[in-house]
Amino acid sequence: MEKQKFQVRTALMPIFYKDFRCLAGACRDNCCGGWEIAFNKKDYLRIKRAARSEELKELLSKGMSRLRKEQIENFYARFEVGADGVCAFQTEEGLCRLQQECGEEALPEVCRMYPRKFFYTSAAKEFALSPSCEGVLAMLWDLPQGIDFWEEPLPTKDWGTVETDHRLARFADIRSFCIDVLQERSLPFSRRMLLLGVLIQRLTESDWTGEGDIDRWLALGEEQLHAPSTASILESMPRDRAGYLTGNFYTLLELYENTGAKEKALYRSLLSAISAKKDWEQSESREFDVDLGRYQALKKQLEKLLGQSDYFFENLMVLTAFYETFPTLVTPEKLWRSYMDLCSLYSFFWFAAVCGCDREVSRERLFQVIGTASRGLLHNKARRNQLLDGLLARGGGTLAHMAVLAGG
Repeated sequence: MEKQKFQVRTALMPIFYKDFRCLAGACRDNCCGGWEIAFNKKDYLRIKRAARSEELKELLSKGMSRLRKEQIENFYARFEVGADGVCAFQTEEGLCRLQQECGEEALPEVCRMYPRKFFYTSAAKEFALSPSCEGVLAMLWDLPQGIDFWEEPLPTKDWGTVETDHRLARFADIRSFCIDVLQERSLPFSRRMLLLGVLIQRLTESDWTGEGDIDRWLALGEEQLHAPSTASILESMPRDRAGYLTGNFYTLLELYENTGAKEKALYRSLLSAISAKKDWEQSESREFDVDLGRYQALKKQLEKLLGQSDYFFENLMVLTAFYETFPTLVTPEKLWRSYMDLCSLYSFFWFAAVCGCDREVSRERLFQVIGTASRGLLHNKARRNQLLDGLLARGGGTLAHMAVLAGG
């Protein structure tokens, strides 16, 4: 297929991107744990040179190590984490000892950038924020009107070139319409997620070599989005509470069994919140029965916390879609898989948020649960691919199954 070259001269970002500020010690569940903090050789050498005090040099000798036998995406070194899953440089106040002594410029790029990231698309150089950060989630909470995006010229030095085919060249139009669907407030958010699946499925079935197919898809999508009959059609899609709970329980158990001590404690509390057996963890076979009545009661508490409004989860998933460069337009199979991924993330975020109400019904607890789940899933592509592969192997890759996941 013939490729086209686009010169990218504009920046695109959520309108609140430049307002982000790290909460530092005020963060209830900060980012200094729960994942591998790895970086390149340049960062490693800068950190070694920055250390001044003997105390920090000693801490570096124990808390930073070279990656020799193992390889993590070709990185050179990493910060060590303790049994609790926390970075060796985190102080009791939740601050960074390295930054305190040497300044922010001494930090590796991953620490300086988080939760920000940037990437080039045919639309723009895009700047995103990860919803794994409590400070970002707090910003989403304070946007009841929804997320807008800001576009501005790029400095000449940041211009870039993107080479792509005709379909990816329309990425901006397709992504913009997908976000319109997610922000269509005439429908409950779970139904918007399902409508998005209906439309994405239609796009996978279109002519991937034709020039006019995308315009036809956009026109049909706009018509269906605002058609009075759409709500009733979506309402008739299958629902299966047991299937919804089983699917998300599988994800929660995967996170519980393959994470550090700090995150394991949170996932244990989520499992215990809906277990019909309080001694589930002692069972050798790990038998687990969901208490449906308990789940429903916790769901009502979450809905009360949210003020019976969908806007927080709308903002969460719009930001997630933007962060993940959704949708993937490489092949029909990868396009559908990207929708499955987004739908599965939404389903688990909602499920985990409901379970989290067992300990505390507050926005701070909500942020803790969503942030931890994001670090375990959004920032672990290999794990998400494994979960999606398992879902497909069990026959769960259909639109009907997505309706079950979205409708929980």
